[in-house]
Amino acid sequence: MKKYISSILILLTLFTSCNDDFLEEVPKGQLTTNGFFQNEQDLELGLRAIYNKISTMFNATQIFTPLFGADDITTRTGSNKGPFREYDTFSATNSNPWVYYHYPYAVILASNNVIVNYPNAVKATEGQRQLAAGQAYFMRALSYFWLVRVFNEIPLITELEVNYEAVKASPEETFALIIEDLKKAEDFLPENWTGLKAGVAPTKGSAKALLASVYLQMAGYPVKDESKYALAAQKAKEVIDNKDVYGYRLLDNFADLWTPQQFNDEMVFSLVYEHQLGLGNMWAPLGGKPEEEGGWDDYMVEINFFNKFPEGPRKDATFQTIIRPDAETTLHWTEAAQKHPYYKKMQLMEGSDPEKPWINPSWWGSRTNMVIRYAEVLLIYAEAQAMASGPDASTYNALNQVRNRAGLEDMTTGLSKLAFRDSVVMERAWEFAGAEINPARWYDLVRLERVEEAASDRHEWELPIPNPPTKEDYFAPIPDSEIRINPNLK
Repeated sequence: MKKYISSILILLTLFTSCNDDFLEEVPKGQLTTNGFFQNEQDLELGLRAIYNKISTMFNATQIFTPLFGADDITTRTGSNKGPFREYDTFSATNSNPWVYYHYPYAVILASNNVIVNYPNAVKATEGQRQLAAGQAYFMRALSYFWLVRVFNEIPLITELEVNYEAVKASPEETFALIIEDLKKAEDFLPENWTGLKAGVAPTKGSAKALLASVYLQMAGYPVKDESKYALAAQKAKEVIDNKDVYGYRLLDNFADLWTPQQFNDEMVFSLVYEHQLGLGNMWAPLGGKPEEEGGWDDYMVEINFFNKFPEGPRKDATFQTIIRPDAETTLHWTEAAQKHPYYKKMQLMEGSDPEKPWINPSWWGSRTNMVIRYAEVLLIYAEAQAMASGPDASTYNALNQVRNRAGLEDMTTGLSKLAFRDSVVMERAWEFAGAEINPARWYDLVRLERVEEAASDRHEWELPIPNPPTKEDYFAPIPDSEIRINPNLK
């Protein structure tokens, strides 16, 4: 498969420092001098800025803030979790400091720098120019995909300068740009990388998988173009049919996804961190840990979601139900301060001791964030193909691969199109529950217009919702700080 080399992280730290201003939302490190791009080394400098920005965008639980309205995740009372609670209780404001708007645009601007300038690198070969452009197109598409799903109507920036009078594009216009970018990425990117970028940079398989996810999203709300189901199935099948070429497979054991390793064969695209080199991941280990074990209580599991979760090894590997503040004390989750189970997924990192969870090696670590994994590709294919042509042997096979790995029996045969679709959607909820970036439960609830239904099924111990959600709550408001700069974003 991919060579497991993380040396590229040394390069990334040229644009990163471990100091108090490393979270500034100013797109530093972008090399925009006219005529700068001349050779392969210049292209690499531009790419390093992109990788730095995308890694910083996803290195903390704050990226999840506008997704807290889903029924698989909640946050704590009191403390400093007010920005999370706004979205958990459908009370969002446009002054929320944890809804990332600047970070994805910083990635986009860094990507634009390469996309606009790569043809000027005449001392590089055509292949070198295309490899650089492919990475930039992929990262810009990933950033716009996050923005359009969170904000819906957003300005499109494709040049080096920000237009502070830009108007908001429709979601259809944004998706059109994303599709165009991913098709170019698919053409330009290799099937595999060697050397420094092995296992780090996106590949043709990454671009195809992300494009399948984009098409599936477009089939639902708000675009509701059901012709995209067939396209989603086609792209997902291209990945499945070439999984050996790209080096993808389901790991045999679900729990192995969450060990403190940088790479595994299920990763289709991931973001790699190395805190000792100044590029750390604040998602792990403390974001999802209980306060009794020194954690931050950023997020935990909604109780009804936990109770409905199918029993088996996947549930055991997903949730923490026993809390150990010290060597002598053991608490069931109902006895803990927040009275909720927790997610195990992102708790382990290098230096962690599962037998001593009250000892935390650091407040940030080197855990890899899996942005796309092969299980998602299988479930996209199962749903999209069933919706396009009806359930068949191939859709059941794709779904059952994920179910069987979770310790579940094959799905009942003979289901209708919609019943099969709903089964896949719930399988995705179980498989990607909680702190996973791309196939977040919230996106499924929005595209299927089920936010209201999910919010109505809420345990009495959850945070109260002042007003039931409506479609006005499906998308985050653009920050007021941006509207003051550009009133066209109202």
